[in-house]
Amino acid sequence: MTPVGLGLSGAGDEQAMKPVRERGGALNDLLERLLNKGVVIDLDMVIGVAGIPLIGVSLRAAVAAIETMIEYGFMQAWDEDTRRYAERELQRKKLDYAPGETAALEMFGSHWYADRIYRAWRPGRLYLTDRRLILYRKSPAEVLFETPLRSIRGMAVAESVHFNGRLAPLLHLALDSGEQAALYAEDLPALEAALHDRLQEMGVPLTQTVNTCERDADVAQAFPDHRLLADAKMWRQAPGGVAETTAMWQAGWLYLTSEGLVWWSESERRVAVRMPVADIIGVGVEARDLGPLLGAKSVLGVRYRERGRQKTVLFAGEDLEEWRRGIRRLVVDHEGGGLP
Repeated sequence: MTPVGLGLSGAGDEQAMKPVRERGGALNDLLERLLNKGVVIDLDMVIGVAGIPLIGVSLRAAVAAIETMIEYGFMQAWDEDTRRYAERELQRKKLDYAPGETAALEMFGSHWYADRIYRAWRPGRLYLTDRRLILYRKSPAEVLFETPLRSIRGMAVAESVHFNGRLAPLLHLALDSGEQAALYAEDLPALEAALHDRLQEMGVPLTQTVNTCERDADVAQAFPDHRLLADAKMWRQAPGGVAETTAMWQAGWLYLTSEGLVWWSESERRVAVRMPVADIIGVGVEARDLGPLLGAKSVLGVRYRERGRQKTVLFAGEDLEEWRRGIRRLVVDHEGGGLP
């Protein structure tokens, strides 16, 4: 294989693009010529075994810096194809508006999506038009959330845990389908004001009360006929069998109801622990060393049966003795049972 310089001395020079054969030169010279002028690779090769030709290779290629190739027209067709492809991709990723529909507001946002075991915040661009509220993701192109403005029956703003694990104001919507939606917006006050003004212009009445506490709805589904006895912010030791001094503690809310115990995870936004009263077999409070960050603290330990096996879950929070007594009373009152 012999590198051949393209001899690019100028478009008007008759020596331009005239091959020059150079058998000598170091690697640095080859790289300099490759970037500044270019090389032509002219290769004919036959691969054989035991004198028998098996594969033939014939290669003709010009290699140079992109600027050099475009300057002499080598990449013109490639450049046009690439531009057409980029334009098609850009058009494909644009949000399609209905005829006559106009956008009034655009910002970063996300939507809380829950479908059985899949639960997550899905980020994208939030668009408020004169007809719809849309959350759109460009890559891969997908409408993550969409509702006609006339389908909104209630609207409220309340703080809740966002995908970064911190409290943030969220927009809660009640829809005429009976569903509720939770949205995060980069500029929530602007979105709330613009959405409220647009709904007034359209004459859409906001008649439904929005349940901004998602955990209450989940707890009600866990025990449909329950009576709430107590609830409080509680940290729960994450399962996993690690030592207590290195264990992770998750933030959430503990509910004591007439039917048992329920713990709602803020990070997972779901009921993560559900203990019917008949399955609770032990409860106690004791001081434990929870590591250098948390130090020595009192923890509430609850033992219960699940699928024939005994499990213990630990909670940390305030008024743990009150919780211990409340759980014991609940179990004692349940069919005359008791706790060790």
